[in-house]
Amino acid sequence: MKTESKNLTLTLVSWLARLLALGVFLLWGAFFVEHTQAWFVAPFPQWPPLKVCLGQALHLLLLVGLLVSLRWPRVGGVWVIVTAFAFFHGRAGARFPVFFALTVLPAVALLFCDWLRRRARDREAMPDTGA
Repeated sequence: MKTESKNLTLTLVSWLARLLALGVFLLWGAFFVEHTQAWFVAPFPQWPPLKVCLGQALHLLLLVGLLVSLRWPRVGGVWVIVTAFAFFHGRAGARFPVFFALTVLPAVALLFCDWLRRRARDREAMPDTGA
């Protein structure tokens, strides 16, 4: 019974993390669309500065990482953490801790759930020595 309760809790936390990842994706996705419109579509044919292009590329990588984390939590989780740090570090100023924490929370939760599942699988696979 204890194992079933742990599995249910782990599944619930995992799904809540996925929902949060989708919410964060929609939040930052709206900013991405707005900034793409402002920097790339509206001033066409002029191109924005290289700094803006690199920022948008990091922003897009962050969004892709959030989606990847839904299917592959380890790859996507690390992807989100690295790109969120790179993206927000130079742009968010004093709000960096809040933006970074909000963005990586679902990735960290998915990584943690994946780690717990793997640990439980490894324990089940280990032969009982009787000691």
